[in-house]
Parts: sequence; structure tokens; C-alpha cells
Amino acid sequence: MLQYLDENDLSELEALAAEEFNTDLETVKHTLDRKVSEDLLERIHRDMDIPAPHLSQPKRNTARIYTRWAAAAAAILLAGIGFYTLTRQSVKPQVVATNNERKTVKLPDGSLVSLEPRSTLEYPESFSEDTREVSLKGEAYFEVAHNDKQPFVIHSSLINTTVLATTFNIEARDAGAARVVVVSGRVQVRAKGQAAGRDQAMIITANKSAVYSKATDQLQMLDAEDDARFYAQKRSGKFMYKGVTLDKVVSDLERYYNTTIITHEKIRHCVFNGDFNTTDDIDKALTLIAISLNANIRKDSSINSYTITGGSCL
Repeated sequence: MLQYLDENDLSELEALAAEEFNTDLETVKHTLDRKVSEDLLERIHRDMDIPAPHLSQPKRNTARIYTRWAAAAAAILLAGIGFYTLTRQSVKPQVVATNNERKTVKLPDGSLVSLEPRSTLEYPESFSEDTREVSLKGEAYFEVAHNDKQPFVIHSSLINTTVLATTFNIEARDAGAARVVVVSGRVQVRAKGQAAGRDQAMIITANKSAVYSKATDQLQMLDAEDDARFYAQKRSGKFMYKGVTLDKVVSDLERYYNTTIITHEKIRHCVFNGDFNTTDDIDKALTLIAISLNANIRKDSSINSYTITGGSCL
């Protein structure tokens, strides 16, 4: 059937196929009149080099049987054309976009994508047999389901990232730079370079990052232990600190809550022990810090910033 459809001009049937493909065969049988059925079957016979029955003086019963036969054959052909056409059409992608909220998306293969605010993810309703491909604009954390035979590819404006099974974060918010931080496993990052014929690619493992700059057209590998820890704890729902200096704690809070926190020099290197849930608001987190250091918190709502004043290393 597919060979026949590929090798013959069936443009006259396409409109009818589109209309009838989603109806059952009984409906098609009543839709096609005798003349249309006979013409269709005669054309099938002629193109496939099959002798057609003589119709010059058909008997009543023979004509009835032949008409049904022709209608059934045409219905099968129409269904085949419908399937043939639909399987060649591009699948409309699923699009998930966030505004000021975070959102977790489960992909068809079971992989999880945690979208940051003001980000967009596109993916198909089902992945192909060879690859799993999605597109990202913004920032997201990926937990990719393992499948050696079906690589997972994330397309963004400046880089393509290919993985088998791993957890990692991608930042691709603007047209000037992009960054991938691997929490576990390994990924391949390939830059969409500016120079013709130039191919930049590297494989990075846990606690490493790949950073691409459009201005320099350079792809670099950097240490990213703090970044990997931040993304892992954010995904787990809890930031946990044991003997961590205050400047690192404040840096995590600034990134997660998208705010500015100012600390005085004398307490910046004080050691902090404590936990924050990602569901806590920032005021609760800063209050815990202030209590541990005997400090005070001053809030400036006009510029969305906080200042930790006073206090000392205990």
C-alpha cells in the first residue's frame, strides 16, 4: 500500500481522504455513490495492472456486489491515504511557559524538568524511537530518565546539550551567554559557534560547568561545586548548612529568592548551621540567621533588598 501511495499521484483523493479518515467504514460506504466507487476501483485496477470486471451489462446482483466491493476498496484506500498523510505531518509541540512561578513538568519518557520563572519549554507529545528532543528558553533543572538507546537533547539559542541519564541545570535566558552545570552523571555540550566550520564540543561531569560566550565565541569548562550543591538542594526542597560561611548562605538565598542581601564585613565569614525549606518565605529564613548571629534584619521594600546589621560570630 505504501509503495502504491508513494509512486502514484493521488491528489484527487486527498481532500476526500482528509474528510473521511476519521469516520468509520460504514459511513464511508454510504458516502461514496456507485459512480465514484466504480471510478476509484477502476483507477486502482489500472494503476496496479489488475484486470477490472466487465461492467457494460451488469446483472442486478452482480452490480450490487461490485458496488459494495468498490466502496470497500475505496474506503481502504482512503484510510491508507489518511494514515499516509498524517504520519508525514509534523507533530504540534507541547509548550509550557512560566511567569513568576516555578513549575515541574513530567515528559513522555518520565523525565522531570523544573522550570524557573520566565522560562519556556517545548517538547513533543511522544518522543521518536531514536532521540528525545526538547527546546528551552530560560532556565531549568533536568532529571533525565535513563535510556542508552535514546539520547536526550536540549536545544537552546546558543548551545545543544546531549545526555543519556543525569541531573543538571541549564541557563539560556539571553542571546549573549549560556551555561550548563552538571549535578550527577555527564553531558555533552555543543556550541552553535559563529565561525563557519568551527565545531566546539565538550563532555562535562558532576560538579563541572560548561559556559559559552557569544561575544568571544568560546566554550569553557569550569569548576562548579557550589553551583551543583545549590541546584541539588533546591531540587530536594531544603537548603542544609553545616559549618558553612554566611557569605555562601546569603548567596544561595539571593539566587533562590531573587533579591539582594547586604551583610557587614565582620559577620560575612561567620559559620552558620541550619536548614531552610524552599517553601519558607525569605523573612523566615533571614530571621533564623539573625537569631543565630544575634543580629538584626532591615528590609527595604522599595528596592527588594535586605540588610543584616550588627551581630557577631558566636
